[in-house]
Amino acid sequence: MFALVDCNSFFASCEQLFRPDLIGKAVVVLSNNDGVVVARTKEAKQLGVKMGEPFFQIRQLTQQNRLTVFSSNFTLYSDLSRRVMQTLENFCPVIEIYSIDEAFLDLSGMTINDLTEFGYKISTTVERWTGLPVSVGIAPTKTLAKIANETAKKNETKICNLQDESECIKTLQKFDIGDVWGIGRRLVVSLRRLGLRTAYELSQVDPLWMRKNFSVIQEKTVRELRGEICFEVDIPQTRKSIQVSRSFGDSTSCLADLEEAAASFAIRAAEKARTDGTVASAIYVHVNTSRFKKNKENYYSNGVIVPFPEPTSNTIEIIAAAKKGLRQIFIPNLQYKKATVILLNLLDAKFAASQKTLFDKNESYSQNQKETENRLMSSLDEINHKFGRGSIFFGVEGIQQPTWRPRHNMKSPCYTTNINDLPIAK
Repeated sequence: MFALVDCNSFFASCEQLFRPDLIGKAVVVLSNNDGVVVARTKEAKQLGVKMGEPFFQIRQLTQQNRLTVFSSNFTLYSDLSRRVMQTLENFCPVIEIYSIDEAFLDLSGMTINDLTEFGYKISTTVERWTGLPVSVGIAPTKTLAKIANETAKKNETKICNLQDESECIKTLQKFDIGDVWGIGRRLVVSLRRLGLRTAYELSQVDPLWMRKNFSVIQEKTVRELRGEICFEVDIPQTRKSIQVSRSFGDSTSCLADLEEAAASFAIRAAEKARTDGTVASAIYVHVNTSRFKKNKENYYSNGVIVPFPEPTSNTIEIIAAAKKGLRQIFIPNLQYKKATVILLNLLDAKFAASQKTLFDKNESYSQNQKETENRLMSSLDEINHKFGRGSIFFGVEGIQQPTWRPRHNMKSPCYTTNINDLPIAK
Protein backbone atom coordinates (compact mmCIF):
# COMPACT_ATOMS: atom_id res chain seq x y z
CA MET A 1 0.00 0.00 0.00
CA PHE A 2 1.04 3.57 -0.71
CA ALA A 3 -0.08 6.85 0.82
CA LEU A 4 0.13 10.17 -1.02
CA VAL A 5 0.11 13.20 1.25
CA ASP A 6 -0.58 16.48 -0.55
CA CYS A 7 -0.79 19.95 1.00
CA ASN A 8 -4.02 21.70 0.02
CA SER A 9 -3.49 24.92 -2.01
CA PHE A 10 0.01 24.88 -0.57
CA PHE A 11 1.34 28.36 -1.43
CA ALA A 12 -1.94 30.02 -0.49
CA SER A 13 -2.17 27.97 2.72
CA CYS A 14 1.34 29.12 3.69
CA GLU A 15 0.20 32.72 3.35
CA GLN A 16 -2.98 32.12 5.35
CA LEU A 17 -0.97 30.42 8.12
CA PHE A 18 0.45 33.78 9.22
CA ARG A 19 -2.62 35.76 8.21
CA PRO A 20 -5.50 34.05 10.05
CA ASP A 21 -7.73 36.95 9.03
CA LEU A 22 -7.60 35.50 5.48
CA ILE A 23 -8.80 32.01 6.41
CA GLY A 24 -11.99 31.26 4.50
CA LYS A 25 -11.32 34.08 2.03
CA ALA A 26 -10.19 34.20 -1.59
CA VAL A 27 -6.38 34.17 -1.80
CA VAL A 28 -4.06 33.64 -4.76
CA VAL A 29 -0.29 33.50 -5.19
CA LEU A 30 1.44 34.76 -8.33
CA SER A 31 4.45 33.45 -10.24
CA ASN A 32 7.80 35.20 -10.53
CA ASN A 33 7.50 38.83 -11.66
CA ASP A 34 3.88 38.77 -10.45
CA GLY A 35 2.88 37.25 -13.77
CA VAL A 36 0.19 34.57 -13.47
CA VAL A 37 -1.75 32.69 -10.80
CA VAL A 38 0.10 29.59 -9.52
CA ALA A 39 -1.97 28.84 -6.40
CA ARG A 40 -5.50 29.66 -5.26
CA THR A 41 -7.87 28.81 -2.45
CA LYS A 42 -11.26 27.21 -3.09
CA GLU A 43 -12.87 30.62 -2.44
CA ALA A 44 -10.73 32.08 -5.25
CA LYS A 45 -11.86 29.25 -7.53
CA GLN A 46 -15.47 30.13 -6.71
CA LEU A 47 -14.76 33.69 -7.90
CA GLY A 48 -13.77 32.21 -11.25
CA VAL A 49 -10.02 32.71 -10.90
CA LYS A 50 -8.24 30.18 -13.11
CA MET A 51 -4.84 28.58 -12.70
CA GLY A 52 -2.34 30.35 -14.97
CA GLU A 53 -4.56 33.42 -15.35
CA PRO A 54 -2.55 36.67 -15.80
CA PHE A 55 -2.65 39.03 -12.84
CA PHE A 56 -3.89 42.01 -14.86
CA GLN A 57 -7.08 40.08 -15.66
CA ILE A 58 -7.98 39.70 -11.97
CA ARG A 59 -6.67 43.06 -10.75
CA GLN A 60 -10.24 44.37 -10.57
CA LEU A 61 -11.13 41.74 -7.96
CA THR A 62 -8.31 42.95 -5.73
CA GLN A 63 -9.44 46.56 -6.12
CA GLN A 64 -12.90 45.48 -5.01
CA ASN A 65 -11.38 43.80 -1.91
CA ARG A 66 -12.83 40.46 -3.03
CA LEU A 67 -9.42 38.87 -3.57
CA THR A 68 -6.08 39.00 -1.72
CA VAL A 69 -2.97 38.56 -3.86
CA PHE A 70 0.57 37.62 -2.84
CA SER A 71 3.84 37.50 -4.75
CA SER A 72 5.69 34.18 -4.54
CA ASN A 73 7.69 33.77 -1.34
CA PHE A 74 9.67 30.61 -2.05
CA THR A 75 11.89 31.04 1.00
CA LEU A 76 8.83 30.71 3.22
CA TYR A 77 7.29 27.89 1.16
CA SER A 78 10.51 25.84 1.13
CA ASP A 79 10.93 26.09 4.89
CA LEU A 80 7.32 25.07 5.58
CA SER A 81 7.65 22.21 3.08
CA ARG A 82 10.71 20.98 4.99
CA ARG A 83 8.67 20.99 8.22
CA VAL A 84 5.87 18.98 6.59
CA MET A 85 8.29 16.37 5.23
CA GLN A 86 10.03 16.04 8.58
CA THR A 87 6.65 15.46 10.21
CA LEU A 88 5.84 12.68 7.70
CA GLU A 89 9.10 10.93 8.59
CA ASN A 90 7.55 10.18 11.98
CA PHE A 91 4.95 7.98 10.28
CA CYS A 92 6.93 6.08 7.66
CA PRO A 93 10.62 5.23 7.16
CA VAL A 94 10.43 5.21 3.34
CA ILE A 95 9.34 8.52 1.81
CA GLU A 96 9.61 9.92 -1.70
CA ILE A 97 9.37 13.71 -1.73
CA TYR A 98 7.60 14.05 -5.05
CA SER A 99 7.33 17.85 -5.08
CA ILE A 100 7.44 20.80 -2.72
CA ASP A 101 3.94 20.02 -1.44
CA GLU A 102 3.46 16.26 -1.81
CA ALA A 103 5.14 13.00 -0.83
CA PHE A 104 4.59 9.27 -1.31
CA LEU A 105 4.81 6.98 1.73
CA ASP A 106 5.64 3.31 1.14
CA LEU A 107 3.60 1.43 3.75
CA SER A 108 5.05 -1.98 2.84
CA GLY A 109 6.04 -4.01 5.88
CA MET A 110 4.25 -1.70 8.31
CA THR A 111 1.65 -3.10 10.70
CA ILE A 112 -1.39 -0.83 10.38
CA ASN A 113 -4.73 -2.11 11.60
CA ASP A 114 -6.88 0.66 10.09
CA LEU A 115 -5.46 2.52 7.09
CA THR A 116 -8.23 5.13 7.11
CA GLU A 117 -7.52 5.94 10.75
CA PHE A 118 -3.80 6.02 9.92
CA GLY A 119 -4.46 8.56 7.15
CA TYR A 120 -6.59 10.64 9.52
CA LYS A 121 -3.77 10.63 12.09
CA ILE A 122 -1.30 11.85 9.46
CA SER A 123 -3.65 14.65 8.42
CA THR A 124 -4.39 15.88 11.93
CA THR A 125 -0.76 15.66 13.07
CA VAL A 126 0.62 17.59 10.09
CA GLU A 127 -1.98 20.32 10.57
CA ARG A 128 -1.36 20.47 14.33
CA TRP A 129 2.44 20.58 14.01
CA THR A 130 2.76 22.84 10.93
CA GLY A 131 -0.60 24.59 10.63
CA LEU A 132 -1.03 23.39 7.05
CA PRO A 133 -4.01 21.29 5.86
CA VAL A 134 -3.25 18.13 3.87
CA SER A 135 -5.20 15.46 2.01
CA VAL A 136 -4.24 11.79 2.22
CA GLY A 137 -4.91 9.19 -0.46
CA ILE A 138 -4.19 5.51 0.27
CA ALA A 139 -4.15 2.77 -2.38
CA PRO A 140 -2.28 -0.35 -3.62
CA THR A 141 -0.28 1.60 -6.27
CA LYS A 142 1.10 5.10 -6.71
CA THR A 143 -1.26 5.89 -9.60
CA LEU A 144 -4.26 4.80 -7.55
CA ALA A 145 -2.91 6.79 -4.58
CA LYS A 146 -2.90 9.86 -6.82
CA ILE A 147 -6.55 9.25 -7.69
CA ALA A 148 -7.36 8.61 -4.03
CA ASN A 149 -5.73 11.91 -3.08
CA GLU A 150 -7.70 13.87 -5.69
CA THR A 151 -10.86 12.23 -4.34
CA ALA A 152 -9.84 13.01 -0.75
CA LYS A 153 -9.66 16.73 -1.52
CA LYS A 154 -13.41 16.67 -2.16
CA ASN A 155 -14.20 14.80 1.07
CA GLU A 156 -14.92 16.55 4.33
CA THR A 157 -12.38 14.35 6.15
CA LYS A 158 -9.72 14.86 3.41
CA ILE A 159 -9.02 11.10 3.54
CA CYS A 160 -9.65 8.47 0.85
CA ASN A 161 -8.75 4.80 1.22
CA LEU A 162 -8.99 2.62 -1.90
CA GLN A 163 -7.85 -0.57 -0.17
CA ASP A 164 -11.25 -2.18 -0.81
CA GLU A 165 -11.57 -3.33 -4.44
CA SER A 166 -15.25 -2.49 -4.82
CA GLU A 167 -14.69 1.01 -3.43
CA CYS A 168 -11.76 1.42 -5.79
CA ILE A 169 -13.88 0.47 -8.82
CA LYS A 170 -16.61 2.95 -7.83
CA THR A 171 -14.03 5.73 -7.56
CA LEU A 172 -12.42 4.89 -10.92
CA GLN A 173 -15.84 4.90 -12.61
CA LYS A 174 -16.34 8.51 -11.52
CA PHE A 175 -12.79 9.68 -12.22
CA ASP A 176 -12.19 11.48 -15.52
CA ILE A 177 -9.52 9.95 -17.72
CA GLY A 178 -7.92 13.36 -18.27
CA ASP A 179 -7.09 13.60 -14.56
CA VAL A 180 -5.21 10.29 -14.38
CA TRP A 181 -1.54 10.69 -13.38
CA GLY A 182 0.69 10.34 -16.45
CA ILE A 183 -2.04 10.93 -19.05
CA GLY A 184 -1.13 14.08 -20.97
CA ARG A 185 -3.43 16.37 -22.92
CA ARG A 186 -2.55 14.96 -26.34
CA LEU A 187 -3.01 11.40 -25.16
CA VAL A 188 -6.41 12.27 -23.68
CA VAL A 189 -7.63 13.36 -27.12
CA SER A 190 -6.56 10.03 -28.63
CA LEU A 191 -8.11 8.01 -25.81
CA ARG A 192 -11.41 9.89 -26.02
CA ARG A 193 -11.55 9.11 -29.73
CA LEU A 194 -11.41 5.46 -28.74
CA GLY A 195 -14.45 6.00 -26.54
CA LEU A 196 -12.57 6.00 -23.22
CA ARG A 197 -13.94 8.49 -20.70
CA THR A 198 -13.12 7.29 -17.19
CA ALA A 199 -10.16 5.82 -15.32
CA TYR A 200 -12.08 2.56 -14.95
CA GLU A 201 -12.57 2.24 -18.73
CA LEU A 202 -8.84 2.86 -19.16
CA SER A 203 -8.07 0.11 -16.63
CA GLN A 204 -9.97 -2.39 -18.78
CA VAL A 205 -7.78 -1.82 -21.84
CA ASP A 206 -5.24 -4.55 -22.70
CA PRO A 207 -1.89 -3.32 -21.27
CA LEU A 208 0.10 -4.86 -24.14
CA TRP A 209 -2.14 -3.07 -26.66
CA MET A 210 -1.43 0.22 -24.85
CA ARG A 211 2.29 -0.47 -25.08
CA LYS A 212 2.12 -1.30 -28.77
CA ASN A 213 0.00 1.71 -29.75
CA PHE A 214 1.29 4.31 -27.27
CA SER A 215 4.25 3.59 -24.95
CA VAL A 216 5.53 1.45 -22.11
CA ILE A 217 4.60 4.24 -19.65
CA GLN A 218 0.95 3.98 -20.66
CA GLU A 219 1.14 0.21 -20.29
CA LYS A 220 2.38 0.67 -16.73
CA THR A 221 -0.36 3.21 -16.04
CA VAL A 222 -3.03 0.68 -17.03
CA ARG A 223 -1.41 -2.01 -14.89
CA GLU A 224 -1.24 0.37 -11.94
CA LEU A 225 -4.95 1.13 -12.34
CA ARG A 226 -5.47 -2.63 -12.07
CA GLY A 227 -3.55 -2.76 -8.81
CA GLU A 228 -0.20 -4.01 -10.17
CA ILE A 229 2.80 -2.10 -8.79
CA CYS A 230 4.91 -0.72 -11.64
CA PHE A 231 6.18 2.51 -10.04
CA GLU A 232 8.14 1.97 -6.84
CA VAL A 233 8.87 4.70 -4.32
CA ASP A 234 11.89 6.54 -5.71
CA ILE A 235 14.45 7.55 -3.11
CA PRO A 236 16.28 10.43 -4.85
CA GLN A 237 20.03 10.16 -5.24
CA THR A 238 22.39 13.13 -5.11
CA ARG A 239 21.37 15.53 -7.87
CA LYS A 240 23.66 15.81 -10.87
CA SER A 241 22.99 19.48 -11.63
CA ILE A 242 21.82 22.66 -9.91
CA GLN A 243 19.89 25.31 -11.80
CA VAL A 244 19.14 28.90 -10.82
CA SER A 245 17.06 30.86 -13.32
CA ARG A 246 15.02 34.06 -13.19
CA SER A 247 13.09 36.30 -15.55
CA PHE A 248 14.02 39.95 -15.05
CA GLY A 249 11.61 42.54 -13.71
CA ASP A 250 12.68 44.87 -16.55
CA SER A 251 14.56 43.94 -19.70
CA THR A 252 18.17 45.13 -19.88
CA SER A 253 20.77 45.56 -22.61
CA CYS A 254 23.57 46.36 -20.17
CA LEU A 255 26.40 43.82 -19.78
CA ALA A 256 27.01 44.98 -16.20
CA ASP A 257 23.39 44.19 -15.28
CA LEU A 258 23.68 40.73 -16.82
CA GLU A 259 26.95 40.12 -14.97
CA GLU A 260 25.24 41.05 -11.70
CA ALA A 261 22.42 38.63 -12.45
CA ALA A 262 24.71 35.79 -13.54
CA ALA A 263 26.92 36.29 -10.49
CA SER A 264 23.92 36.34 -8.17
CA PHE A 265 22.64 33.08 -9.66
CA ALA A 266 26.12 31.52 -9.53
CA ILE A 267 26.42 32.42 -5.84
CA ARG A 268 23.08 30.80 -5.03
CA ALA A 269 23.99 27.67 -7.01
CA ALA A 270 27.35 27.42 -5.22
CA GLU A 271 25.60 27.66 -1.84
CA LYS A 272 23.30 24.79 -2.80
CA ALA A 273 26.25 22.68 -3.96
CA ARG A 274 28.07 23.15 -0.66
CA THR A 275 24.90 22.33 1.25
CA ASP A 276 24.69 19.06 -0.71
CA GLY A 277 28.39 18.36 -0.22
CA THR A 278 29.05 18.36 -3.97
CA VAL A 279 31.38 20.07 -6.43
CA ALA A 280 30.71 21.01 -10.06
CA SER A 281 32.76 20.01 -13.09
CA ALA A 282 31.40 22.77 -15.34
CA ILE A 283 28.94 25.66 -15.49
CA TYR A 284 26.34 26.42 -18.16
CA VAL A 285 25.35 30.07 -18.72
CA HIS A 286 22.34 31.02 -20.83
CA VAL A 287 20.56 34.27 -21.71
CA ASN A 288 17.57 35.12 -23.87
CA THR A 289 15.39 38.03 -24.90
CA SER A 290 11.60 38.06 -24.49
CA ARG A 291 9.55 35.60 -26.53
CA PHE A 292 6.51 37.85 -26.40
CA LYS A 293 7.79 41.00 -28.08
CA LYS A 294 6.01 42.05 -31.27
CA ASN A 295 9.15 41.69 -33.38
CA LYS A 296 9.93 38.03 -32.75
CA GLU A 297 12.57 38.01 -35.50
CA ASN A 298 14.95 39.66 -33.03
CA TYR A 299 14.51 36.87 -30.47
CA TYR A 300 17.88 35.70 -29.21
CA SER A 301 18.65 32.67 -27.06
CA ASN A 302 22.12 31.27 -26.49
CA GLY A 303 24.19 29.43 -23.90
CA VAL A 304 27.70 28.15 -23.34
CA ILE A 305 29.41 25.55 -21.13
CA VAL A 306 32.55 26.61 -19.26
CA PRO A 307 34.47 23.68 -17.69
CA PHE A 308 36.44 24.09 -14.47
CA PRO A 309 40.13 23.01 -14.31
CA GLU A 310 39.01 20.73 -11.46
CA PRO A 311 35.62 20.23 -9.76
CA THR A 312 34.76 23.07 -7.38
CA SER A 313 32.09 24.64 -5.17
CA ASN A 314 34.18 27.77 -4.58
CA THR A 315 31.92 30.75 -5.19
CA ILE A 316 34.78 32.94 -6.45
CA GLU A 317 35.76 30.42 -9.14
CA ILE A 318 32.15 29.85 -10.14
CA ILE A 319 31.46 33.59 -10.46
CA ALA A 320 34.54 34.02 -12.66
CA ALA A 321 33.44 31.18 -14.95
CA ALA A 322 29.88 32.54 -15.15
CA LYS A 323 31.14 35.98 -16.21
CA LYS A 324 33.51 34.39 -18.73
CA GLY A 325 30.69 32.42 -20.31
CA LEU A 326 28.36 35.41 -20.33
CA ARG A 327 30.85 37.56 -22.25
CA GLN A 328 31.12 34.84 -24.91
CA ILE A 329 27.39 34.90 -25.71
CA PHE A 330 26.56 38.56 -25.03
CA ILE A 331 25.44 40.61 -28.03
CA PRO A 332 25.14 44.40 -27.52
CA ASN A 333 21.90 46.35 -28.00
CA LEU A 334 19.57 43.42 -27.32
CA GLN A 335 16.94 43.60 -24.56
CA TYR A 336 17.62 40.56 -22.39
CA LYS A 337 14.76 39.21 -20.30
CA LYS A 338 16.13 36.08 -18.60
CA ALA A 339 19.36 34.47 -17.47
CA THR A 340 20.12 30.92 -16.34
CA VAL A 341 23.08 29.37 -14.54
CA ILE A 342 23.45 25.57 -14.18
CA LEU A 343 26.21 23.72 -12.34
CA LEU A 344 26.88 20.51 -14.28
CA ASN A 345 28.16 17.01 -13.50
CA LEU A 346 28.12 17.32 -9.73
CA LEU A 347 30.43 14.98 -7.80
CA ASP A 348 30.73 14.10 -4.15
CA ALA A 349 33.16 16.63 -2.69
CA LYS A 350 35.05 13.98 -0.68
CA PHE A 351 35.50 11.78 -3.74
CA ALA A 352 36.62 14.69 -5.92
CA ALA A 353 39.15 15.82 -3.29
CA SER A 354 40.93 12.45 -3.54
CA GLN A 355 41.36 12.79 -7.30
CA LYS A 356 44.69 14.28 -8.46
CA THR A 357 45.23 16.28 -11.65
CA LEU A 358 48.15 16.02 -14.02
CA PHE A 359 49.23 19.60 -13.31
CA ASP A 360 49.39 19.47 -9.49
CA LYS A 361 53.07 20.50 -9.27
CA ASN A 362 53.09 21.43 -5.60
CA GLU A 363 50.60 19.12 -3.91
CA SER A 364 51.08 20.49 -0.37
CA TYR A 365 50.57 24.09 -1.51
CA SER A 366 47.53 23.15 -3.54
CA GLN A 367 46.01 21.23 -0.64
CA ASN A 368 46.62 24.08 1.83
CA GLN A 369 45.11 26.56 -0.59
CA LYS A 370 42.00 24.41 -1.03
CA GLU A 371 41.55 24.03 2.72
CA THR A 372 41.81 27.79 3.17
CA GLU A 373 39.24 28.38 0.43
CA ASN A 374 36.90 25.77 1.93
CA ARG A 375 37.11 27.40 5.36
CA LEU A 376 36.36 30.78 3.78
CA MET A 377 33.28 29.42 2.01
CA SER A 378 32.10 27.63 5.17
CA SER A 379 32.44 30.85 7.18
CA LEU A 380 30.52 32.75 4.55
CA ASP A 381 27.67 30.21 4.57
CA GLU A 382 27.56 30.09 8.37
CA ILE A 383 27.32 33.87 8.75
CA ASN A 384 24.61 34.22 6.10
CA HIS A 385 22.69 31.32 7.60
CA LYS A 386 22.84 32.81 11.09
CA PHE A 387 22.19 36.47 10.28
CA GLY A 388 20.22 36.15 7.04
CA ARG A 389 21.16 35.76 3.39
CA GLY A 390 23.05 38.77 2.10
CA SER A 391 24.61 39.70 5.45
CA ILE A 392 27.93 39.17 3.65
CA PHE A 393 27.87 39.36 -0.13
CA PHE A 394 30.15 39.74 -3.14
CA GLY A 395 30.52 43.19 -4.64
CA VAL A 396 29.85 41.83 -8.12
CA GLU A 397 26.19 41.36 -7.04
CA GLY A 398 25.83 45.14 -6.91
CA ILE A 399 25.23 47.52 -4.02
CA GLN A 400 21.93 49.08 -5.09
CA GLN A 401 18.68 47.36 -5.96
CA PRO A 402 19.12 46.33 -9.62
CA THR A 403 16.42 46.85 -12.24
CA TRP A 404 16.68 43.21 -13.33
CA ARG A 405 15.41 41.87 -10.01
CA PRO A 406 12.08 40.03 -10.45
CA ARG A 407 8.99 41.92 -9.36
CA HIS A 408 7.47 40.83 -6.06
CA ASN A 409 5.61 43.92 -4.93
CA MET A 410 3.15 41.90 -2.82
CA LYS A 411 5.60 39.51 -1.17
CA SER A 412 4.89 38.48 2.40
CA PRO A 413 7.58 38.49 5.14
CA CYS A 414 9.89 35.48 5.58
CA TYR A 415 8.23 34.65 8.90
CA THR A 416 10.21 31.49 9.66
CA THR A 417 13.68 32.23 8.26
CA ASN A 418 14.38 35.91 9.07
CA ILE A 419 14.60 37.10 12.66
CA ASN A 420 13.38 40.55 11.59
CA ASP A 421 10.21 39.05 10.08
CA LEU A 422 9.05 37.09 13.11
CA PRO A 423 5.31 37.62 13.64
CA ILE A 424 4.45 39.72 16.69
CA ALA A 425 1.68 38.54 19.02
CA LYS A 426 -0.74 41.29 20.02
